[in-house]
Amino acid sequence: MTPLTPFRMLMSSHHGWDELSTRHPGAGSSFSHVVLPASTLAAAMLLYAGHINGHVYAANLSMLRWDVMVALFWCACWGSVHLMAGFIRMAVHAEARPPYADCYRLAALVALPIWLSSLTLLLPWPLFNAAVGVLGLLASGLLLYHGLDALFEHDDSVRTEALAYTVFSVGALVWSLLVALILLPLL
Repeated sequence: MTPLTPFRMLMSSHHGWDELSTRHPGAGSSFSHVVLPASTLAAAMLLYAGHINGHVYAANLSMLRWDVMVALFWCACWGSVHLMAGFIRMAVHAEARPPYADCYRLAALVALPIWLSSLTLLLPWPLFNAAVGVLGLLASGLLLYHGLDALFEHDDSVRTEALAYTVFSVGALVWSLLVALILLPLL
């Protein structure tokens, strides 16, 4: 893979996806290589935002509440990937259910842009942070569509599009719940 491959994966069902489709790591491997580092980055960025720039986001929130909120968010991220992997596995229209590990890998890859958008928390600009979070969500939608097409739905783009809308809707709901988990202590 080249450094541009992740960006090409947003626009193509072949660049990068063909190489990924030949590998079948277990869910544990995907967790330890993708989910754990990326979700830890997001949690660390939330801790940074709370401890360094907490006055910008919630002036009256204690550090203990920030820490508890981040710990809950971190665990919820792990659970959300499992939830999405199970939903993808149930929703794919293949003759035989795809392996859970492949669905887990796709769910983990799709969540990466959202987790990486947490890097904007280095800057204490809430509107900018929110805008980049929405861009991360849109990038996740593109990855989802092309990943479903490349890994599971090879024949029918209309069916792939319908499946991507369904899975993305559930994923956006899960993402909204994660954001609510962050915002609840801030209120």
